[in-house]
Amino acid sequence: MPLHHPRHSCAEGNSVMPSVTETSGTERNYLHQLTSLRGVACLVVLFGHAIQVFRYSQPSRPAPQAALHDLMTYAFNAEAAVVLFFVLSGCVLSLSLQKYTHMTGRIIGSFYIKRLFRIYPLLWFSIILAIVSMVIARGLVADGVFVGWLSRNLQTPVSIWNTIASITGMFTRYNGPMWSLRVELMYSVVFPLLFMLVRARRLRVVTLVALAAIALLPVPHEVGTVFALCFGLGALIPLLPTALPRRHGLYALLGVAVLLYDRYALAPLNLPERIPDMIETVAAFVVIRDLYASGRQYRLLLSKPVIAVGELSYGIYLLHLPVMLIVFSVAARVWGAPVMLSHPSFTQFTLGIATVVLTTALAALTYALLELPLHNLGRHLGRAILNPAAASIRPITAGEGTDTHVSRV
Repeated sequence: MPLHHPRHSCAEGNSVMPSVTETSGTERNYLHQLTSLRGVACLVVLFGHAIQVFRYSQPSRPAPQAALHDLMTYAFNAEAAVVLFFVLSGCVLSLSLQKYTHMTGRIIGSFYIKRLFRIYPLLWFSIILAIVSMVIARGLVADGVFVGWLSRNLQTPVSIWNTIASITGMFTRYNGPMWSLRVELMYSVVFPLLFMLVRARRLRVVTLVALAAIALLPVPHEVGTVFALCFGLGALIPLLPTALPRRHGLYALLGVAVLLYDRYALAPLNLPERIPDMIETVAAFVVIRDLYASGRQYRLLLSKPVIAVGELSYGIYLLHLPVMLIVFSVAARVWGAPVMLSHPSFTQFTLGIATVVLTTALAALTYALLELPLHNLGRHLGRAILNPAAASIRPITAGEGTDTHVSRV
């Protein structure tokens, strides 16, 4: 049940954990909901991987039971959750730039510095953990247990060149979820230009059409062009008027349904993956736009545990697969992989819960010791770059924040 309040003016601000952002009042409630939404999507990815990346036995089920099973498992649509991350990232990055009337070299340099300090430190830690998980999985689990892409990743040689490429974020075989960080890095480079094009009303439609055309290009999915529209629509959300259609709540509910089940509905058609990606991009835009403009406050999204998960979501997202591989490999050593794979529902549930607990604990540790200190250092350096350009900042209206809200998928 949502608690409804009038829409408030909003820019970027803080979340529950200290020093990450700076907010107050109703603005804090709104930003907490964005943080929580990211956390919920992160858990969808985690359980989606628990369901999808192992070659489970498929027991024969009566038709009603099979349909119920499909509805439950397809709801953990990891692909749609990542699309939601990208749209949300575009929205929050747009909030960080909209206080500037003009994009100067110092402003763009500050933006890049803060992004680098936000993304890379934990990425580097995850590479170490991923290499450890690869060694353990290779030693304890036989071939044929993992699905194709994960099996290929686990067989990747651990070499100096692969490690250097991983450190840059361009090589993602060590840790599968790193591919989305590569996409984030790619669009972070062009985001200031993208933001300026979307903010210019006379160029807005042309820009979005061009981004949609890029997203529909028949190129390999891992290139990342399919997500161009995600960042464009996300950037647009804070720039639109706050007025919503009369049935906006229904549209948002439909958007959630699409994010959960569009791939289930479209599976018989064997469409290219970019088609459901595009559909989910529009659905994510509708959901986030409604949350941004409606002023609704949802008890679930404002609960402290969900906000905390959202604040740790970058760590949970980036570390969960190595942790899951270690947990599965050790359990397979004890009970045997065939036994685990022959009981898919039990294994998926227990593996998911164990991974949530362990990854959240690890993410909390890396947040306190790694993410937060270095993110704040990046913000300090960004402010130092900006200081001579202070005159370029337009006056901040009441209710707006002055710093970048942590935005990680």
